[in-house]
Amino acid sequence: MAWATTRRLGCAVVICSGRYNVVCRYSVRGNIVGEEIYKRGRPCSQCPAGTTCDNNLCKWN
Repeated sequence: MAWATTRRLGCAVVICSGRYNVVCRYSVRGNIVGEEIYKRGRPCSQCPAGTTCDNNLCKWN
């Protein structure tokens, strides 16, 4: 799960002993106690400069 402020995301998948293991790293970090995952408001109403709205999500150009 990426937070609203996340700008970069990278994941890897490996099968070990017949089980899938997924590890993801992202930046700006999230999972901060007391911080909400999403920003409140209409979709794309708070997109930062340099982004566009794509399927109700802010997308970096």
